[in-house]
Amino acid sequence: MRYITFIFTLFILFSCNNEEENDSNFSYLPDAVGGYSTINIIADQNLWDYGLKKYVEPIFTKEIEGLLNKEPEFDIQTIRSKAFNRLFQRQRFILMFVSSNKINSEVVTVKKDVYAKGQIIVQVSGKSEKDAIKVFNQKKAQIFTLLDNHRTSIIQQLAKSKNNKSLEKQLSNSQGINLVIPQSYNLALDTTNFFYVTKKAKIKCEKFNHGNCYIQTGIFTYFFDYSSQDIFTPNKFIAMRDSITKLYIEGSSQNDSLRSYMKVYKELPISSENINLNGKYGYEVKGWWDLQNGTMGGPFVSVAYVDELRNRVIVSDAFVFGPNFNKRRFIKELEAVCLSIRAN
Repeated sequence: MRYITFIFTLFILFSCNNEEENDSNFSYLPDAVGGYSTINIIADQNLWDYGLKKYVEPIFTKEIEGLLNKEPEFDIQTIRSKAFNRLFQRQRFILMFVSSNKINSEVVTVKKDVYAKGQIIVQVSGKSEKDAIKVFNQKKAQIFTLLDNHRTSIIQQLAKSKNNKSLEKQLSNSQGINLVIPQSYNLALDTTNFFYVTKKAKIKCEKFNHGNCYIQTGIFTYFFDYSSQDIFTPNKFIAMRDSITKLYIEGSSQNDSLRSYMKVYKELPISSENINLNGKYGYEVKGWWDLQNGTMGGPFVSVAYVDELRNRVIVSDAFVFGPNFNKRRFIKELEAVCLSIRAN
């Protein structure tokens, strides 16, 4: 599962004294800086000489699932321990490696808000370079998940601080669904079981030219009766999504014989996984969409959540259209929004 509960045998938590000290100083800390997808890796020269980069790079720069063109999950910035000064101490994501014969045991420790608010520091320690890399290899999946979850949490906090309270209230009243909706979105459609908001803008292009380019993002929710766990398989879930978008998300052509509408592009891989949303079962799907009888396309992310009280499945879905842009920052922001879904 992507969202996991860390137990004491996995990560050694810091003492209460340190936590209290961080809490007491919290209001005096500056905000963390740096991108939401940049990990600063700090290590002694001997670890870099040992080949540390070849072990960490594949974990954090692996491809984002569901994109047409390759983009990494994270960018990494490598820094020698001696150069870890104030310039880097406020960075949002810090992964620190330490090797010393004074270390009693190989361990991974985690701290938050040490030098700045919104910061996470993960330290991997070992008696030798070999031991430090060994413990990283043992815990690399959990470390990735921890940093990825922190990214999601930070984006959600930012969205909540600049949210569209009016649309959130309308969604809650209309469908009994709570979702963080960024302030910049506008209502496109609100029906009995479908709620759709969009954002359209022109911003500086990232590809092909230096002018401003069009980009559109959309967020929608819907729900259906829960009958069995069978719906949480890629084929059945995608069929459900296609039936919804065929009804409600149309392209520019409305001619009956050439009507265009959104659908999942089946020629690219579709990823899916079970997730845990605050202790409740969830299901996440990522892939690429295109238009039937149209030329638009882009990545999408869909999160389904079982509302046990009403015996239904509620779904938050988001998509991007922006051919002149890299997609990571947009799809990660939208994924964080989708993961905020709750039944009220």
